[in-house]
Amino acid sequence: MKASDNTWTIPGFSNEHAHLDKGMLVLGTRYEDAPPAVRGEWTRGFKADFTKTDIYTRAEQALLNMISYGTTYVRTHVDVDPLVGLKGIEAILELKENYAKDIVIDITAFNQEGFERYSETEQLLAEALKMGRIGIGGHTLTDSDGEKHIQRIFNLAEQYDVPWIEFHTDESGKPEHFLLPNIAEETKQRGLNGKVYAIHCNTLANVSDDQAKATIEQVVEAGLHVVVCPTAIATRAITRTKELLKSGVRLTLGSDNIGDLFNPLGSGNMLNYAQMLTYIHRFYEPDEMQSIHDMITQKPLDAQSRETLEQLSIQVVYGTNRIHELLAHAPKPLALISNKG
Repeated sequence: MKASDNTWTIPGFSNEHAHLDKGMLVLGTRYEDAPPAVRGEWTRGFKADFTKTDIYTRAEQALLNMISYGTTYVRTHVDVDPLVGLKGIEAILELKENYAKDIVIDITAFNQEGFERYSETEQLLAEALKMGRIGIGGHTLTDSDGEKHIQRIFNLAEQYDVPWIEFHTDESGKPEHFLLPNIAEETKQRGLNGKVYAIHCNTLANVSDDQAKATIEQVVEAGLHVVVCPTAIATRAITRTKELLKSGVRLTLGSDNIGDLFNPLGSGNMLNYAQMLTYIHRFYEPDEMQSIHDMITQKPLDAQSRETLEQLSIQVVYGTNRIHELLAHAPKPLALISNKG
């Protein structure tokens, strides 16, 4: 990073968890608040009417917001199930190609609805994984047997040798849904250290300190990476961010939903999410603010994605040279510049 006078040039931001395929959905409907299960049912109703063009148009709007705020890497889950088929994958692959000079997009084929609700999803996921360099994602709450869901996702990952595996993990925050230890153990036993991401991990905040400590040790041993989405604070506690950082876990941030039925807001500005986490967990000391900055500027772990991002060589220019000011005001960049050539 380079600082001169009152300007600061830094690498572009990384958004390590988004849902571009459902982005900006509330622009076409009136948002109503309701429990997650109800909003999930509403979303399924909309998904059944999605077209590839519709998905592309809304995802593009969300992506342009991200780019305007200095994001140069995003890893996005894309729903794959009988309701939407492979239209979301097709749309985001096209978006990825069309904006390849502006941002690196990594795609995760996501089982949002579970295997039990739609048995056809397993075959659709298999088809999606053949469509490009795509990871696989599961959700530990969508089936009645969370452990079996995890195993089936891992089985598909191994069968198709995916570049990364992700789980919406313990998103309810309830101790009875605590499956982070299971994911860590499966990762270790299958020799997939370094390839697995646990998103949210809310329940870690609500188990005993002893259980949390033991689980974090498992996470470290398994080489799990944790992605925090601060907007989850709307309905549940955020995971133990400082304890995870202290243990050496790679911790990054994601926007999660942007303008859809789970979050009608969402600017796509990574500084907004960084600011939120700074407030929630009091990352106020200088070294803590630096750690927040590091969470949103880390390069992707995947070697191919990292190389592609480095080739883009996009830098973000701000009118301040202090992390404190970026986190306090979450300003829009003065400019985005490319250092290529």
